[in-house]
Amino acid sequence: MKDELTFYACDTKVLEEKIMTRDMVDGTEIAGHLERLGQPHLGTLYFKSVSIGDIFRKLEELTGAPFKFLLGMGARRLEPCGPVTYCGRQIPSELGEFAFQIENMQKLQRKAELTEKEQETLSKWEAFLEKIQIDKEPGCLEALKKFLLKYKDRVPELISIYTRW
Repeated sequence: MKDELTFYACDTKVLEEKIMTRDMVDGTEIAGHLERLGQPHLGTLYFKSVSIGDIFRKLEELTGAPFKFLLGMGARRLEPCGPVTYCGRQIPSELGEFAFQIENMQKLQRKAELTEKEQETLSKWEAFLEKIQIDKEPGCLEALKKFLLKYKDRVPELISIYTRW
């Protein structure tokens, strides 16, 4: 399993008039058109041993933050998507919120005295981390947080491309 999350910047007019009007079969075509017609990709985060998607889905479950948007799912997805590539429009300022939620989970792990609710959340989080064998990809949570914060002030439109194969 390999996972990668890539961000592209693209002028909204170019996205809507030149890219989304094309007849495309899957998400890899959107990524290709973004590469050619938008600004070159801003950055890619790539993990070999753990799944970015699994981490984001668990964080969404535990925190309620809509991490599915980063995975190209939900109301802001760009169609067509799949079978391995999912694209979505992002609001750059929200990336700070996602990074904040990752940081909160990291703080929860270091916190000495926990409330009952915090202990329950931490137990679920640690069981998940053990299940996905997070130690095979040391520092991946910190890398995710820094990657998101790097693009939180970005303009024009920010497009995420999530690929899992």
